[in-house]
Amino acid sequence: MRIAIISDIHGNQLAFQAILADLAKQPAVDQMIIAGDLCLNGPCPGEVITMLKALDCPVIQGNVDSDVVNQTSKKGPKKQAVINWTREQIGPDGIEYLRNLPQSYLVTNPKGSDLLVVHANPLNQEEAIFPTSPNSKLEHLLGGLPTTIGALAFGHYHVAYSKRWRHLLLVDTGSCGLPRDGDVRASYAILTWKDHSWQAEHRRIKYDLKAVVKQLKTSGIPNVEKRIKVLTEARY
Repeated sequence: MRIAIISDIHGNQLAFQAILADLAKQPAVDQMIIAGDLCLNGPCPGEVITMLKALDCPVIQGNVDSDVVNQTSKKGPKKQAVINWTREQIGPDGIEYLRNLPQSYLVTNPKGSDLLVVHANPLNQEEAIFPTSPNSKLEHLLGGLPTTIGALAFGHYHVAYSKRWRHLLLVDTGSCGLPRDGDVRASYAILTWKDHSWQAEHRRIKYDLKAVVKQLKTSGIPNVEKRIKVLTEARY
């Protein structure tokens, strides 16, 4: 069983297209799952939603998807301006699409343990699972998971990594559209059930970053210089 997980597209259509092109060249996957944060902060939010609908694969809701739907961001007027712009771009149908997305997706593995896909963690959309998270934090966020789950895939932190915690393989897929680990290439992961356990492959894909910068400059998105800085520096 091979499962491709893509997270945190953030309206970056060219990065998303590059990942899909790379995935098409890989050995076949049984399923592709999108782990949230779909359209906020990028130049092509509507186009990304159109692509997702055409793919007809499982898609879950991220924290900024919820922000776009509910207009509940607590990050101030600049963030709210980007939310308002995104809502205009995707229209009522796009807002309703985001509203109806589930919080998680379970991949049932008939040959072994299951894979759970969430945005940030199994309890909420906001608290990141860091590679340095202490056991007490992991116990709080993950301790209630059924023992039938052997792997947890997520995004949110925008930094690709994998680690073992107790019986679980934890996999942050990184960000498709806005990596924050110093590597501007688009990021995704493929999880494979092999030799009686889940294994993760992190993939980084080069795409036309300059073209996305140009899209941002002509899109009308508010606070465009901040958006360009985050995209091109790929750092927190």
